[in-house]
Amino acid sequence: MNQNDYDRLRDKGEDCKDNCLCEVVRCLVNDCNCTGPTGPKGATGPTGATGMMGPQGYPGPTGPTGATGASGMQGPTGPTGATGATGATGATGPAGGSFNAAAMVHDETNSIVPINEAIKPSITNLSNGITYDPTTGEFTVPQTGQYLINWWFNVRSKNQNEECNPIALGIELHQTTPGFNLIAHSSTHNRLSGCDTGTISGNALFAANANDKFRFVNTSNTDFQLVPNDRYSASFSVTRIN
Repeated sequence: MNQNDYDRLRDKGEDCKDNCLCEVVRCLVNDCNCTGPTGPKGATGPTGATGMMGPQGYPGPTGPTGATGASGMQGPTGPTGATGATGATGATGPAGGSFNAAAMVHDETNSIVPINEAIKPSITNLSNGITYDPTTGEFTVPQTGQYLINWWFNVRSKNQNEECNPIALGIELHQTTPGFNLIAHSSTHNRLSGCDTGTISGNALFAANANDKFRFVNTSNTDFQLVPNDRYSASFSVTRIN
């Protein structure tokens, strides 16, 4: 169909609005520069297969550090772990005090002790290493070390002067061998008259060498007498402590 045919159809009053042939002719006459109405959208086709992963890109720059979050609650305590292996034994410490030598001596007499003479208690209760000689009043230590001694003596003044002035009575612990050394001094608390009795007591810590000898001496200004108190009139004990 050409333009003339189309015109004839039009001149005859034929309506080509709904005539498919007319539409084709119109399209041909107008050089197919015609567009029909848009049809309805078809259904979405199935998704195609996933393609291969492309190469990894270069890392981007590190972003800024974010703010520190709040601390979480403390978790429960975990179970106790197994006991570890026993460690190596430490070095042996220094030896303690020996306490391996001691003596105790007492007296039950009422003997008189002259000025500057040794006091000679007569009874040895204990002699373990430290020896005592009642004939001289001396005790001998067996080893070099430190010793602790305690003593007490009940005494009465034998002052014979006419006034009989009260005086304090005293004793001293002397080292006698190998040389003379004063170790300690003690005396009655009060001055005593001829009929009064007092107690002289004391203690001392001293160093000594093996076989050193010691004794107690009356250093009062008068003779004194040992006085039994119920039973004992004097006693001393000495112990090595190191």
